[in-house]
Amino acid sequence: MGHIFFIMWVSWAWKWTLIKALKNLEGYDFHIPLSYKTRNIREWEVNWVDSWFISKEQFFSDVQEWLFLEYAMVHWLDYYWTKFEDVIDNWINLWKIVIKELDINWLEELRKLRPEFDEKYTTVFLNIPSDVLEKRIESRWAFMSNDELQKRLNSSDIETKKAFEICDHIIDATKTQREVLDDFLEILNNKK
Repeated sequence: MGHIFFIMWVSWAWKWTLIKALKNLEGYDFHIPLSYKTRNIREWEVNWVDSWFISKEQFFSDVQEWLFLEYAMVHWLDYYWTKFEDVIDNWINLWKIVIKELDINWLEELRKLRPEFDEKYTTVFLNIPSDVLEKRIESRWAFMSNDELQKRLNSSDIETKKAFEICDHIIDATKTQREVLDDFLEILNNKK
């Protein structure tokens, strides 16, 4: 049977580092569907390679057609989402392993709206303490206002508390990148 591994995180927990490492891993047969985003493309990103970057108008049109497995507004700015067909129709129903990032807040909604999928996914949260998070943010985003920094730290505290209550697995994301990858692969291999 196909299975989804949802990776959840707080900002700067190096989720994309883990996903990129998984994409380059040999010997595993899994699919990592792209997310759709309304934000601007960052200088190191490539449309249709890292994510699908589309307009807010297209997003709202797709919402009207109920095309999403999940979606969320992130940091009060832009929408991020996953199309239902990209995960379920195109992969789970073909008995594949799917690895997909998921906003922790949407996990609660997914459980309410789609209880029939409860047995089809495992949730993994990448955890970092607030002090490490703050250092990572300050090292990369020096232009962020104190108000924005505090909003992100508060949001991360809420999401972390929620993760410890509802996620299947917690990985310490202060470990080395290789250790985080190994911890995730151990979870994946034990589920097979």
